[in-house]
Amino acid sequence: LTTAIIVDQERMGSNPRSTVGTATDANAMLRILFSRLGQPHIGSAQAFSFNVASISGAGAVTLERAGQTVKERRSFSITGGMCPRCEGRGSVTDFDLSALYDDSLSLYEGALTVPGYSMDGWYGRIFSGSGFFDMDKPIKKFTKKQLHDLLYKEPTKIKVEGINLTYEGLIPKIQKSMLAKDTEAMQPHIRAFVERAVTFATCPQCDGTRLTEEARSSKINGKNIADACAMQISDLADWIRELDEPSVAPLLTGLQHLLDS
Repeated sequence: LTTAIIVDQERMGSNPRSTVGTATDANAMLRILFSRLGQPHIGSAQAFSFNVASISGAGAVTLERAGQTVKERRSFSITGGMCPRCEGRGSVTDFDLSALYDDSLSLYEGALTVPGYSMDGWYGRIFSGSGFFDMDKPIKKFTKKQLHDLLYKEPTKIKVEGINLTYEGLIPKIQKSMLAKDTEAMQPHIRAFVERAVTFATCPQCDGTRLTEEARSSKINGKNIADACAMQISDLADWIRELDEPSVAPLLTGLQHLLDS
């Protein structure tokens, strides 16, 4: 009898930032390479990662010193490679607002047409408990501030029926809950909504590379890390062979072996 073979293919991941390079060690090794040899030098390997955002902060810390408790002000900063405009996705989104709500209706009348945003559940409680707008007023009669709060408001702590909750505008909520996944990994009804309501365009700030301008400015032999990642594997392997730098010889050998395998 002929043996039956079943091949089960699964997606590597649903995050749109996932690539073949990130699924292997190639991208990580390239980031280290550019952090060592790239000119101008802009920082550690995370400065070339489109998964790491640049952040900074400051505050007071309490220390024990010579038996005394003292407070000092400390600051920190992290240099990442994530494009701030598209958040490392390479594309930006634009929403067709008419696909999000029927402005002739109030929220209580079912104005929202986003899947899962029923006023009968927790979303209804959060929206009504926020106090940011009149739930009985048609959306077309909202003030500019009320419409902004409905669509774009930053995460804000509220208390509803004695429970601490977070209110967030409709568009950032959709971006985090739905657009964080690749469209092919979405449930059919979610995908249909996204295809109807959202348009995607190449990020004008990073030209689709997903990287900051600083990360793209650092080059090795005339190429930045975005150029290297866009190359065919065979061409990238040839480019790596041309690099002759004893200080990173083990790294180059490992990367060469990975690309040739």
